[in-house]
Amino acid sequence: MTTLAEKRRHHYCTKHNPNQKDIEQHLIQQNRNIVNGRVVIGTASGLSVAGGEQAPTTDPDGRNGWLFIKALAGTAKFNYYYYGEGNKAITLGELTGLHANISVDNYQSGLSIPFFVVYTKPTGVGDAGVWYHSKIAYTIDATETIMLGEDIEMYSLAKSDINHKHKRMVSFNTKVVTGDALSTEEILTISIHSDSSAPSSTQILVTNVGYEVLKDGEVIDRRISLN
Repeated sequence: MTTLAEKRRHHYCTKHNPNQKDIEQHLIQQNRNIVNGRVVIGTASGLSVAGGEQAPTTDPDGRNGWLFIKALAGTAKFNYYYYGEGNKAITLGELTGLHANISVDNYQSGLSIPFFVVYTKPTGVGDAGVWYHSKIAYTIDATETIMLGEDIEMYSLAKSDINHKHKRMVSFNTKVVTGDALSTEEILTISIHSDSSAPSSTQILVTNVGYEVLKDGEVIDRRISLN
């Protein structure tokens, strides 16, 4: 059986005809685990990311990340908001990928699986919500498989060039659009959510979150570790 590393080596060699040193350097680059941000549970930045919903906890099994357990029936959920604008606005057309490492520890129904949401800035004209203009949710594709407790890389839009530590990549490219969602709309925030209608005992671990944009010809890959 051909491994992922072997496939990468074959693809790179076919395309570039490199020497051995170039091959090794390329594979190191492809397999590295990029983290260029960090948020800790309970800090001011952690509370901001958590967005006022049920606070995450640490994992009793010692895994790194933020653990959500829905202990009782009701509307408890998590919303982790992880995008904030810098000195330049990013538009929907410049957003090329959404990524997160997660584990679904208890599956009761499709409502047990988290999803991404992208919100755009309100304009005052035709806004779909009180505080946003458009909302695009990205949910798991019907053809994908979830295994209990497996640490996966969920992604929307395009796959990242870097598969973080060889995690299995699962497509979340089923879109639910609210509003116009034009490519020129500026992004307000990005989040990963659980469903408020998820059954009790839903349990989800989120290790890191990220996004990729193409801005002014430069690829910017953000990956934020949740500690």
